[in-house]
Amino acid sequence: MRDPTRPQPPTRARVGLLAGGLALVVAGVAVLAFVLASAAGLVGRDDPPAVADPGAAPTTAPGTSAGAEPVAYRLEPAGGAARTVRLEVAADPAARARGLMGRRQVPEGTGMVFLYPSDVAEAFWMKNTLVPLSIAFVADDGRVVSVAEMTPCKADPCPSYPPAGPYRYAVELAAGSFGEAGIGPGAKVAPVDPAALPEPA
Repeated sequence: MRDPTRPQPPTRARVGLLAGGLALVVAGVAVLAFVLASAAGLVGRDDPPAVADPGAAPTTAPGTSAGAEPVAYRLEPAGGAARTVRLEVAADPAARARGLMGRRQVPEGTGMVFLYPSDVAEAFWMKNTLVPLSIAFVADDGRVVSVAEMTPCKADPCPSYPPAGPYRYAVELAAGSFGEAGIGPGAKVAPVDPAALPEPA
């Protein structure tokens, strides 16, 4: 006969309920910790911010070294004041192919530089590019080979924009930017600090 005054050992059902409740508490704490870490930017940040939001102003170099900072380039017309622009860097084939596709804006004074390991004569096109752009094809010594104005193209066939001759890098800015800065063939477009550039592939 059971003594009602004596404590009884917990039943299996009660032990199971306690274990299940403890597991739920632990899982809840883990989820809360992950949410807080995500909000603080400690997890879930494999891509640079500029890639996550194509409409954002360029602040990092998508498709290049993760977290790479924009680099400064000087636009030096044959006569007139020089200007400095901040450019994202596309230094490998995938980044050069992607370029500024999908961007909804390219704010004044920003753009992208396409670096090549040797002289090329590749033409550019505007497939899936949403905003008009101005491009300067530049020789290794910083002298502009040619400049072109390019318009968006959503479907094939898209026109191509070839250079007037071989070039080592190309710079894209918002439409009309090179004309406004007085930049044409023979002018100079060069990095402020060449050592800040990645080695192109």
